[in-house]
Amino acid sequence: MTARPQLSVVVPAYNEAAVIRQTVREVAASLTASGFTHEILVIDDGSTDGTVEAVRELEGAMPAVRLIQTPH
Repeated sequence: MTARPQLSVVVPAYNEAAVIRQTVREVAASLTASGFTHEILVIDDGSTDGTVEAVRELEGAMPAVRLIQTPH
């Protein structure tokens, strides 16, 4: 049996606090349903609206989620 490839999905984010939780959960559900081993990389570009905090919560609840913040 051949293992499926690891997938990395990049989700760019800037001031997406209102929708980032839903977006990441939907991406994760789709990837899980497809059977792929995956990671979801949320790239934050200096959000000021709580996006970082929302993604940090997701990181704690979903091991496949990682936050990467661009330096400013």
